[in-house]
Amino acid sequence: MTDKYDPITGKPSAVFFRYAIPSVLGLLSISSAQMIDAMFVGNYVGKEALAAINLTIPASTLIYAIVFMLAVGGSVVAGKFLGENNPQAASDSFTKIILTVLLLSLMLCLPGMIFINPVAKALGATAEILPLVDTYLFLQLLFTPMIMVGAALSYFVVADGRPLLSSSAFMISAALNVLLDWLFIVVMDKGLAGAALATGLSGCIIIFILLPHPFSKAAKLRFVKLQGSWMPVLKAAINGISEFTNEVSVGIVTLLFNWIIITQLGTEGIAAFTVIIYVLYLGVMISYGFSEALQPTISKNLGAKNYGNIRKYLNIAISSSIIVGAVFCLVLLLSPDPIIALFLQADETQTIAIAKTFIGYFWPTFLFVGANIAFTSYFTAIHQPTPSAILALARSLILPVIFLFTLPLWLGNKGIYLAIPLAEAITCLLAIALLSRCKYARHQHQPVEL
Repeated sequence: MTDKYDPITGKPSAVFFRYAIPSVLGLLSISSAQMIDAMFVGNYVGKEALAAINLTIPASTLIYAIVFMLAVGGSVVAGKFLGENNPQAASDSFTKIILTVLLLSLMLCLPGMIFINPVAKALGATAEILPLVDTYLFLQLLFTPMIMVGAALSYFVVADGRPLLSSSAFMISAALNVLLDWLFIVVMDKGLAGAALATGLSGCIIIFILLPHPFSKAAKLRFVKLQGSWMPVLKAAINGISEFTNEVSVGIVTLLFNWIIITQLGTEGIAAFTVIIYVLYLGVMISYGFSEALQPTISKNLGAKNYGNIRKYLNIAISSSIIVGAVFCLVLLLSPDPIIALFLQADETQTIAIAKTFIGYFWPTFLFVGANIAFTSYFTAIHQPTPSAILALARSLILPVIFLFTLPLWLGNKGIYLAIPLAEAITCLLAIALLSRCKYARHQHQPVEL
């Protein structure tokens, strides 16, 4: 009997949403938990603490970049092996990649904790908020290795056909985060340190939920004895280079934005920018949920040489992303005040005014960002890292930096607000051009290499 949710033989729309909905729910749990984290901080600690959280983003993105590179690229490699009915090779890749994620996380976090003060200053922390940045970043790095292993595990659990288990782990973590936020910030009055502890402790729960899966009877991906070449790790890194590029670029661009905003608009500007970042983060997480569904579905069809389904999955992901983006645009245009009020106290009038200005220029971003993420994920899934990396670099680094340093020369502060929306729009045009050179599901259903 054929499994109706099998990526190769099932109906593409049913299969896609079978993978996408749990991924979206899981990632929404992460983003909503972090948004609630920011709401607690903004309303109970203050705008300085909210600004401090934003300044730590570039540091955390470097570590996330390595995890996403290996986990996304590795899950595609493992998925292809599973599609070829080779679970031993898939398990070998899985084991080596998880171990690599753990070691690299430790290598990055330990020096960061030792040199926490210089790192905080390099991130742009002023004397006003330096102690807050030190505290939050130190506690964040303390929990990061376990959180990163859990995040990497989630990709392989999805590739192994257990998307509901993965999303459940993230939802439980999110619920625990909210509970701990309330306990540490409101009840125990631990301030920003309480927010960091809540995020760290709740994030660690993911690994405890997912780790039993590779040892279960139903698992195809298992921990195996280390042997043979470590080339699967290199292949995963190469295939996931666009995800690495994207995350590192986000960190660099956020750092540059922070430097410029804190110079032009002060701590109030950073706090306002933090509100925008969290709203964008929510939209991006939904888009990543759709794109995660492309990894197992397309990679397995690629392994099975079933090229006819590949473009169908892409079309579903693009359409879904555009619809979600349009909803975000409407909400931002029609109801900006309630959104801002979630993060900022009513008496912080200057910060609220800056946030409104940001939203007024920033909303078109949501029309393009989801499609761009889907295009990037598509190229990764079909083992074409070059166009994937081009798109990731364009939308996350090259275009935002160019516009950030040129538009303000003609438009003043408006140029700061428009840099990201314009970068996303041009990247979307570039993605369409690259897609036209890589055609699936035409005539003989054969891939055309770029």
